[in-house]
Amino acid sequence: MSTDMKRIVFFLGSPRVNGNSERLAKAFAAGAQSKGAETIFFRLQDMTLKGCIDCRQCWTKDKHCIIDDDMAQLYESIDKSNVLVFVTPIYWYSWSAQIKVVWDRMLPYISEKTKSVITGKECVLLATAGDIYESAFNGVLESFDRSTSLLGLNVAGKVCAYNVYDIGDIEQSDWLNRAKELGVAVGGQIRES
Repeated sequence: MSTDMKRIVFFLGSPRVNGNSERLAKAFAAGAQSKGAETIFFRLQDMTLKGCIDCRQCWTKDKHCIIDDDMAQLYESIDKSNVLVFVTPIYWYSWSAQIKVVWDRMLPYISEKTKSVITGKECVLLATAGDIYESAFNGVLESFDRSTSLLGLNVAGKVCAYNVYDIGDIEQSDWLNRAKELGVAVGGQIRES
């Protein structure tokens, strides 16, 4: 039996640098790295990502998608990773625009012509909201649960931190500890026979 360390890719869906959701992601990453995991971050705000046009041309040019943009980098990282971490602030009770486009562009993975399977990979949701009610996450949770089920992803955990609006508010709570503990739990070795 050989062991390898997990490769974890983070999709940062906030336009705010070092905001509450990014701090949550960094805490998770620190926990995972303590177990030897490799972590890769994509700041989606800084990338050129076009919306899905539902053309159903996935894989027709021997690549995931016919749209020529930075999503190609994300596909490559998704294919090579063991864990996908979706990080978002709650905007209007749903995903931020920066990360929603990534979800919409996951279509190649369920195409009947797919050449890359992500079924069985682990995924994590890290979300923040300024709202004082936990119910602010209901829309994102519904989308996340249905989408991960459709893609065949295994949900390894979720941290939905509410009542954190201003940058740094998350430092005054237990949310970072929860994210780090989840990172420790998820970041261990992969065992293959």
